Amino acid sequence: MSSALYANCFDASALVKVFVDEADCGPVRMYFNTQSPTKYTTPFCYFETLSALKMKWLKGIISRKEYFDAAFALTVWFEASSRKISDLDMTNPSIFDRMRALVDRHNIDVSDAFQILSVTAGYFSRLANDSRTLLVTADQALAIAADKEGIRSWYCLTPVFGSIS
Repeated sequence: MSSALYANCFDASALVKVFVDEADCGPVRMYFNTQSPTKYTTPFCYFETLSALKMKWLKGIISRKEYFDAAFALTVWFEASSRKISDLDMTNPSIFDRMRALVDRHNIDVSDAFQILSVTAGYFSRLANDSRTLLVTADQALAIAADKEGIRSWYCLTPVFGSIS
């Protein structure tokens, strides 16, 4: 990556790997802990991550203690980094129409479409050139769709930035 400062938008799939020990969490956790201070997520992804953590606990993948520790760490980070960032209103009909178009164009779900819109039209969307926001995701379909929409993304299950396969 370039030496320019830029925002890092973490989606729920990446955040789960940051806050839960998994076999493939190393690269994204190292990146999260060492890269630029401008790391954020949308409120939608915050709640989606909490739901994913809950499912891991209920399925016995993580213990009750791991669940609460991860949920607490995520919440503390979200409060400090993201809660006060103005986000797009997903319930706005024009925003929802734009999400629907992305869903249809890329065969992705509404949550992924919202992440793309958050990067392209949200709080940090005015950043340009080497300072454009980087979408960090463990969702390959989202990384591919983001790339097709001209968004810088990192499919964090690969060690190379910009690699989506």
